[in-house]
Amino acid sequence: MEQPLLEISGLRTGFDTYDGKVRAVDGVDLTVHAGKTLCVVGESGCGKSVTARSILRLVDAPGRIEGGKVVWHGDDEPFDVLSLDHDDRRLQRLRGGEIGMIFQEPSASLLQLRTIGAQLIETIRIHTGLDKKAARARAIALLDQVGIPDPERRVDAYPFQLSGGMCQRAMIAIALCANPSLLIADEPTTALDVTTQARILDLIRDLQAEHSMAVMFITHDLGVVAELADEVAVMYLGRVVERAGVEELFADPKHPYTKQLLASVPVLGRDRGRDLPTIPGIVPNPLHRPRGCSFHPRCAEAIAGRCDVDDPPEVVFDDGRTAECVLYDENEGVRA
Repeated sequence: MEQPLLEISGLRTGFDTYDGKVRAVDGVDLTVHAGKTLCVVGESGCGKSVTARSILRLVDAPGRIEGGKVVWHGDDEPFDVLSLDHDDRRLQRLRGGEIGMIFQEPSASLLQLRTIGAQLIETIRIHTGLDKKAARARAIALLDQVGIPDPERRVDAYPFQLSGGMCQRAMIAIALCANPSLLIADEPTTALDVTTQARILDLIRDLQAEHSMAVMFITHDLGVVAELADEVAVMYLGRVVERAGVEELFADPKHPYTKQLLASVPVLGRDRGRDLPTIPGIVPNPLHRPRGCSFHPRCAEAIAGRCDVDDPPEVVFDDGRTAECVLYDENEGVRA
């Protein structure tokens, strides 16, 4: 099997609060392959964004990465990101250099009192060593590449002078400034109108093809997953409950949570005049996790005495996909 570009195993990230510890990420295993798109999907509060931030060790206090490995294979010798000192040059090179990140809300991530160009130029110079004049020329070229009109003028604009779509494009330009091997996109279209969303998705897809990047795309929109993904990881309450290729996942979902997510997607013409299916209840408070399978209070297929008692096993199926569920035999990957 092809060597993964990024390999995450047993990742655990928690937040210490006055009420107790919140386990936002609770033993996540993921792999991202070069040139491929992995979509991480799930409801809000399932730990998707914290997982992405943990990869680059961008979790702020009171959050803390408590265990696991994040192995970056890249061009040099593989190393565990979580084992590096904060001043290690490999960590500095990784952030923004080998891995670029598009944050969920550009208006909160861009510095409002510095021009777009200043923020781009600083990042370019850190990772490429170009002088200020050459870095400015590259900044203008990047703004043009991501579709910002009149980049020679916009390079000197402040974020509050740009629309939400243009701020997101500027964020993408910053993430791409060092030609990263992996782009992490944390719900980059959430705050945008539908037309702008489509343009941003097209832009990411075109840039991926042009630069042969891997993409880790975090979303709760299954329509986006169907359009972009090669592989899909479904998260629920800090764990990956199912992993599969995109075609296999949509054709034959295994985990009850995945089935209910897909059932709740509206289909043009089918759902006219009737209420859309919904998943009952809400994601439980991580401070008070249900015993056994975390999804069992909302699951229509839960087995009393098993799902509410035993932790679900991870079942590996013949095609390599996985699901954490007691409905399947651990050895065979078939229904028990």
